[in-house]
Amino acid sequence: MVRLMKYIEIINYYEKLITKSIKQGYLQKHLKQPNIEIHKIIALNELIKSDKKQENFVLTTMLVQIALNTHDQIAIHFDERQSEKEQQLTVLAGDYYSGIYYHVLASTNDIAFVRLLADGINEVTQNKMHVYYKKYENIDVFLNDYEQIEAKLVTKVADFVNEKDAVPYITKWLMYKKLQFELAQMYKGHNTFFQQLLIETVLDINDKKQLENAIIYCLEKIDQDLSVMNKHNWANILEKDIDLYHISLSQRDGNMMLEEGLSK
Repeated sequence: MVRLMKYIEIINYYEKLITKSIKQGYLQKHLKQPNIEIHKIIALNELIKSDKKQENFVLTTMLVQIALNTHDQIAIHFDERQSEKEQQLTVLAGDYYSGIYYHVLASTNDIAFVRLLADGINEVTQNKMHVYYKKYENIDVFLNDYEQIEAKLVTKVADFVNEKDAVPYITKWLMYKKLQFELAQMYKGHNTFFQQLLIETVLDINDKKQLENAIIYCLEKIDQDLSVMNKHNWANILEKDIDLYHISLSQRDGNMMLEEGLSK
């Protein structure tokens, strides 16, 4: 509980910083606020906390991640429901967030970190081209590829701060938290790009129920993987049981909504 409270303070601090950095009236009026992946804030903060440029490095990496995620919203045909204007604004938003990232990077005055993130962006883009246009037999094979997209920027930072030994654990932890977030969104009735990506690319997932079962299956499997890695130093820093996305509460609320719907 103490560590969770500490995480909440860190998340609130960086969420305010990020929101202030990307504030743009016209985009805010016409587009949803971009999702801020709080599990990545926590991982980055723990990796960089001994560096005097910690705040700038965490902020910059998260701005890059937001820009990459925003551009996903116009990838292939996942957002056909958007109007042409909404799609154009989504592209503009991604470019806008990228512009802020370059501005913050310039203020860090750290060429090595700039080069590192540039390499990360290039590798994420290549991985996306491979994953987004491929068909997978099952979710296990999909996640083997997708975790490189999910964790790439954070693991690049791990390399930068000489924490390469942390990469295997952090990669699994990030994927675990990503799936918890997605399950929480499903229980709330929220559709996401990731959910649609799974339905479009994984052959044995054809609807939301199969998707939910597949995510629960993978969470249980990764939970076991992380338990095996519990002697790793980072297992004491990034605890797998920290409930960042209130998954238990979301599950309860989702079941209540389902029961209400069935009773009508």
